[in-house]
Amino acid sequence: VLGCVAATALLAACSGDPVAPQNSLNTKVVAAAPAASSGGGGSGVKPPCTNTLDVSASVAQALTGNAFTASTVLNACQSRTHVSLTVTDVTTGAQVYSVPDLLGTVALWTLPYKKTTYRVDARAFALNAVVATASTTVTTTIDLPPCDAVIHESVTVGYWGIYPAVWAATDAQDCGQGGFVHLVITNMNTGKVELDYGVLPTTSLVDFEGPIVSYNTPYHVYAELRSSTGEVRATSSSDIVSAPQR
Repeated sequence: VLGCVAATALLAACSGDPVAPQNSLNTKVVAAAPAASSGGGGSGVKPPCTNTLDVSASVAQALTGNAFTASTVLNACQSRTHVSLTVTDVTTGAQVYSVPDLLGTVALWTLPYKKTTYRVDARAFALNAVVATASTTVTTTIDLPPCDAVIHESVTVGYWGIYPAVWAATDAQDCGQGGFVHLVITNMNTGKVELDYGVLPTTSLVDFEGPIVSYNTPYHVYAELRSSTGEVRATSSSDIVSAPQR
């Protein structure tokens, strides 16, 4: 009232006119109710979850056998769900590989070459209960990948005490088929075979030394890689001269 008396000319509207509300301070904002979804699922009920497991497998040829890869895809409805993997030879029924708790999603293993079919079984389990399973098969062959059998020979000469010595080192690659090395050392002056080792490992070192070795003499060192059935698969040879007498 005092404000109206003091400023009657300026505030003529104070003579009982209602004051307009300050919207920025007094307006109450009410959030609109959410619209119902087009699918009609506004009830808030969570749909049921289903454990699913998929497994796939492939095979490739390697030098030592067939190399296998198995991959799993797991959709788990609970934490701490694990996957186990077993591989069975369908022909014999024998279990040839197993992983009780697969780390990650990929398993790798190698088996000897054999033409057969393997069944790969995967199981997802939680708290010792199986919650999902999956299975697939993979068929192998006995075809070996391209591989060249080779043998490498390294021959050195020297002395064993006062006698001359010849050292023959061989290293062979048998492409995973097995085999052995045959080594022959021949005195070129006489044509006589002075050393003949019929069966040596694919990696070996032979000492040809002592009174049997002639001084300052040419020798022919011949090595061959043979298959397990005796077939010659690769050869190597060296011509050297033994150490002179001193």
